[in-house]
Amino acid sequence: MLTKSDLTRAQAMIAERDTAQRIRDRMRTEPVSLMVGDGKEASVIHLSADYLGQMVFEVKASLDDQIKTINAALTEMGVEP
Repeated sequence: MLTKSDLTRAQAMIAERDTAQRIRDRMRTEPVSLMVGDGKEASVIHLSADYLGQMVFEVKASLDDQIKTINAALTEMGVEP
């Protein structure tokens, strides 16, 4: 049986997983660029297609690992991911 603190932890994990999934989905549907700064001070750094592709691949792989880890932890808690 899950305790209240288990449920709170599970809800936080689900929110974290959902955020990772949204970021991953956006990377698939929107252009990716490297920006430095905020607002009017932001600058876009142009990268070669190969270098940018490798960065996107690594970030997606990291997000996939994060999602899998959270799903496994939820399953272990008895919560369906």
